[in-house]
Amino acid sequence: MTFSRLFCNASLIRQNLRQHGWIGILYTLVLLFQLPLQMFMYGDPLREPVQLDNLFNLGADIAPFVMAFPAVAGLFLSRYLQARMAADLMHSLPLRRSHLLSSHIFSGLLLLLPPVWVTAAVTALVRPLKSNMYVYHGAEVWEWCLTLTVLTLFLFAFTMFVGICTGQTILQGVVVFILLLLPSALLEFINMHLSRYLYGYSNWFGLTQVSTNDWSPLLRIMDMSYNTFRPTELWIYALLSVVFLALSFILYPKRHSEKAGHAVAFTYFDPLFKAGVMFCSMLVALSYFGSNKQGMGWIIGSVLAGGLVGYIIVEMLLRKSWHILTRRLPLEFAVYSVLLGLLLYVPVSGLTGYENRVPASDKVAAVFAGGNYEQLMHPPQGGENAEILVDDIRSKDPKYIEAVTALHRAVVTARPEQKGDVWSDSYPPRQRFTLSYQLKNGRTLLRTYLVPRAGFEPELKAVMGHTDYKRERYQISQMEEDVESIRMSNLNKAFSISDPQEVQEFKGILIRELLNMSYEDQVSDQRSRGSIRVLHKPDHNGNQFPYTYDWYPSYHELGAWLEQKGYADKIRITAADVVSAEMFRDIHHSELPSGLRYDPKARMELARTEKRSVMVTDKTLISGILEHRRNFTREEGRVVVRIEYKDGTINFISLEEQEMAPALKALLP
Repeated sequence: MTFSRLFCNASLIRQNLRQHGWIGILYTLVLLFQLPLQMFMYGDPLREPVQLDNLFNLGADIAPFVMAFPAVAGLFLSRYLQARMAADLMHSLPLRRSHLLSSHIFSGLLLLLPPVWVTAAVTALVRPLKSNMYVYHGAEVWEWCLTLTVLTLFLFAFTMFVGICTGQTILQGVVVFILLLLPSALLEFINMHLSRYLYGYSNWFGLTQVSTNDWSPLLRIMDMSYNTFRPTELWIYALLSVVFLALSFILYPKRHSEKAGHAVAFTYFDPLFKAGVMFCSMLVALSYFGSNKQGMGWIIGSVLAGGLVGYIIVEMLLRKSWHILTRRLPLEFAVYSVLLGLLLYVPVSGLTGYENRVPASDKVAAVFAGGNYEQLMHPPQGGENAEILVDDIRSKDPKYIEAVTALHRAVVTARPEQKGDVWSDSYPPRQRFTLSYQLKNGRTLLRTYLVPRAGFEPELKAVMGHTDYKRERYQISQMEEDVESIRMSNLNKAFSISDPQEVQEFKGILIRELLNMSYEDQVSDQRSRGSIRVLHKPDHNGNQFPYTYDWYPSYHELGAWLEQKGYADKIRITAADVVSAEMFRDIHHSELPSGLRYDPKARMELARTEKRSVMVTDKTLISGILEHRRNFTREEGRVVVRIEYKDGTINFISLEEQEMAPALKALLP
């Protein structure tokens, strides 16, 4: 009997419940185990009850079950579409296809949604029990119930929709999970492709300003235990559920029963299916081979090979045979390859003007320049969102805007090499810059470059010498907030300042030192004399976020203040703290294997082998080394010292020859 009002067939629903009722029973048991039972299993009666911000903090393993059960229900309930005999039998019943589909969908909802609601009801009922050692409210139960209801509905609706479009159950399951994962994977591969071949592209900022995990339902569900779904997301998933259900009802009447057993049920999806598989396989091949080989031959070859593999796979799936060679196959493959190749090439070519686009300074409303853009855009949990932060860090100073655009023009004109590894990143020195523009027409422009210091000194001085650059580079605004204490340390020595007056004095001096740093101070290899840890007062969530700075020799005012207060000696490293100091002239790098060429230990061993190292034992000379020590660099010909301290720490430092005492120079072989 068909309920004309409900558009369902009661007999069909009862049959589905008898046949697949185990899905609902298991889903109920799993959810009960994952939530209410956990409260009694892990609650400690000897401790205070634990306050829960949300119920997803319990049962962190619930995500796989939330994804699996709706998909399994969809696969079983659409199974009749994929089997020839079952399809013929069901479609011979005196029922319209819309009635068939609505009955199966309603059956699925009866199997999947009551377990969620029952679990939520049980969770709410056990809330006041004394043996329940968790504290939560009805709002948390409602949030949990609503989230799982929407996600269950979405996953089931999507699985049913894929079942309408495919003709094989196994392929349906594979396609469901691939498509649910595909948006994030595709964004990652495209992001990798653009960052590799598009000059100035900010690879870590990606195509979007949100995590790529948010684009994949599977990855997003896996994250929900510590990042609950926002109301906007739930609305999107609910809307998508309606869309997929509507598409299922539109497409199902057009599906031929004979398509049972075919890979794709609608032939007009074949070109899209082929192009999608080929494009993904091209991106995968390009990402794999492109990470090792950058030659044009390798790039073109990897694209063609990836496309060919994808084309062969999709042809075998569509024909259900490996005998796919026909006369039209080469021509069709060539057409797909050319079109998809252009899709890959055009965005990274000069046709778009992306690489040479530099805004005129009079069209820029605000700008940011610096190497810590990613750090600033990822605030601590509970902090301001990225949109607010980016407005805060951009400067509207016309002089600074002019300096940044001048640097941008110089980089685009000279196009310094952007290929970087750990060696080239360290020496010769380069500066990472992310340029973020807010244009007056409302648009934004973002670029990232590795700028070598050599050849760009005037432009770098103009930017790095500006106060707005230093304020963001050293996060001065954070230090201007309430600071609770300051801790300085060096190796195993440390002290803390908590007196409000001293904290205020220290903070003011440190801010002046940071803002007064010249370009030369910022790019020099001066070695820190101690670490400064600034600890703020707890925020409204009780979190304390420390910020770390260095005490450099160029901080004369700070050094004098520390001497005056008697703090400097508490962290100063002296010759008495040194076990040994071994010095050598750092040369003959080319004699080392390329992989060890920049390894200080390997260079030390080479110097020992060539008898170019000497042990410094005189305490006065060691004190001179400590006073003039600089960061270890990879520059050929510098004097390097290996210092071992009493706490077991080993440092490699460099010395400037003009700063070395004559007696120390005389020791060099």
